Amino acid sequence: MTDTQSIKDRLDLVQLIQEYVPLKKAGVYWKACCPFHSEKSPSFMVHPERQFWHCFGCGKHGDAFSFVQEIEGLDFPEALKLLADRAGIKLENFRTEVNKSQKNRILEINGKAAYFYHRILLDMSVAKPALDYLTNRGVTKEAIEKWQIGYVPDQWELLTQYFLKKGIGIEDLVATGLTIKKDGVQAGSSRGYYDRFRGRIMFPIQNVHGDVVGFTGRVLVEKENSGGKYVNTPETLVYQKSRILYGLYQAKQPIRKADLTVMVEGQMDVIACHSHGIENVVASSGTALTNEQAKLLKRYSDNLAIAFDADAAGQNAAMRGIEVLLTEGVNIRVITIPEGAGKDADECLKKNPAVWFEAVKNATEIMEWYFKKSLGSHDTNKPKEKQAVANELLPLIGRIPYAVERDHWLKELANRLGADLNALREDLDRLKIDVEKRSGVSTLVKKNTPTPVKEAEKDDQVHALRSKLLGLVFRYPEYMNEQFFSLPRALWGGDSLTGLYESLKTTYTENRNVALDDFNHPEFKDLVEVLQMQSEKDFTELGPKATEAEFSQLLTRLKSLWSKTRGQQIQTELSQAERAGDKEKVGLLLRELQELSRL
Repeated sequence: MTDTQSIKDRLDLVQLIQEYVPLKKAGVYWKACCPFHSEKSPSFMVHPERQFWHCFGCGKHGDAFSFVQEIEGLDFPEALKLLADRAGIKLENFRTEVNKSQKNRILEINGKAAYFYHRILLDMSVAKPALDYLTNRGVTKEAIEKWQIGYVPDQWELLTQYFLKKGIGIEDLVATGLTIKKDGVQAGSSRGYYDRFRGRIMFPIQNVHGDVVGFTGRVLVEKENSGGKYVNTPETLVYQKSRILYGLYQAKQPIRKADLTVMVEGQMDVIACHSHGIENVVASSGTALTNEQAKLLKRYSDNLAIAFDADAAGQNAAMRGIEVLLTEGVNIRVITIPEGAGKDADECLKKNPAVWFEAVKNATEIMEWYFKKSLGSHDTNKPKEKQAVANELLPLIGRIPYAVERDHWLKELANRLGADLNALREDLDRLKIDVEKRSGVSTLVKKNTPTPVKEAEKDDQVHALRSKLLGLVFRYPEYMNEQFFSLPRALWGGDSLTGLYESLKTTYTENRNVALDDFNHPEFKDLVEVLQMQSEKDFTELGPKATEAEFSQLLTRLKSLWSKTRGQQIQTELSQAERAGDKEKVGLLLRELQELSRL
């Protein structure tokens, strides 16, 4: 048995996918809104027994490996390693291939570096000042273990030389960001390299799977050449800051349980919250949230309570991130720490934990918070001040993706300003047009303007009808009869459905029936899976009579639509052939028109 099959046999595909998107039972299948494209109604289907998933909206499909590759942006060796670890399987046949992946080598080095720093902090006397600092900050021994906090002495090559002696290549060390190459150093030389992190308390940064992807190092004693209070791993193959949230690996299950993410600014805030029993907490690390981070959060909960840092830079970063979260449809509340109770979560918890707990519990709905902030800073008795409030709040309202919610806040703004609702709608439209002029597309409100049906759309309709028919005959083999197999081959269009139809027709012609259990054509395996899923999705609630009627209607619609589409094409080709004097082609096209009329 191959390693990949062993891994699949050990994995629960439904459970795996539910870590990324909530699934609901639908007959033998599970369904959800697709995680790979935006949609309002579920078109993403999972078949647990066949270990297969498919989206009828964007067309993507596959197994556990392809799902993880797609959603995590991994190559195959990386997905293999991740799923093997999850399944508790030691890889054998694919070990060489996994080791070839530099991403996996970087992850392995980072893990070893985290352990190296951690043991220095716990075991070496040189780390006593770092331990004292952490103790004074209220970080317990348990928290140090949980977060793998470490320390590195102020030495230039300590980590680099340690790994070189272990046989790790200098190129991989540089690729991790742990080692820096001096200017002018020749390739292949092990000299002229030094550690990025020196004299710092080390906080490993983990991805959502628990792999160490980078580090934040806080300087213990600031010197002229320290290089800043905090130093972070640069962007690498495994660390993209826009895709990481500190603490999410430890917080993801508590977030699911509470159906709420609490977001704070820094790593010490996260550690303090977890130490006080609030474990559904992550950190943005002081930067504006990105679309990737917003989508990551939505895997675990649609609800977010965010604490703004007291300083202006932290607030501005958080507010830029809120615009992204609103667009993604996240339900946001703002945590307000009372004046004098601390500038952040860590400080507030040290002064009085009950105040922080209450602040989280009573977090304000984001639009209400914005309304209060904007209205409180303007005199709405003055027309220009009213307009200033509208200019601040309308872009935020426009980012809300749900029409009913968006309409609610438009009416609320009209009431509080004493303004005409239609005037606000005009302003919102004006903002939308301004955005279109600047960017070429509207990011606020999409116009619903009808467009003519094009030939490509007609072809899509024909393809959809063919797919539904084939799905039904796989669900109900009794429909594989003379009527079904009398359809002309040209109707199937020459795509993958044509080969499947022809194979079924051949089997039927030879045996006068099609036993699906004996229909063993490996090249059509995935296609048949998809068609069966589609049939389950579309027809599972229909009874026998309704299904039979649906089959007849689909057959009639397919013949009619294809006859019309192909008939128009033939007329065009006929005119061209007549102008060219091609009598043979004219004859062929006329015969095809006669055949169409008999359908």
